[in-house]
Amino acid sequence: MDERIDISPERLIDAADAIFEAAMEMDHPIGPRTPSEILGAPDQPRALCDFSRFEIVEAERFLVRCGALPAAFATPGPPPS
Repeated sequence: MDERIDISPERLIDAADAIFEAAMEMDHPIGPRTPSEILGAPDQPRALCDFSRFEIVEAERFLVRCGALPAAFATPGPPPS
């Protein structure tokens, strides 16, 4: 049985916005680490603090599908729990 976890459209957009806010907070464009790799790191931007890893990974995938992030940022595999 497929046990999908859904994220509301509003929360997805908020997480996507947080990814770009985090890039501005770090004063550089996104890269080389993905936002989901920065979560929990000592240099994690404040903009990501209110989101779970699941939400940030889903936002990364959404932004890749929209063409706003390079495909290299797509986290492979099933969503993290």
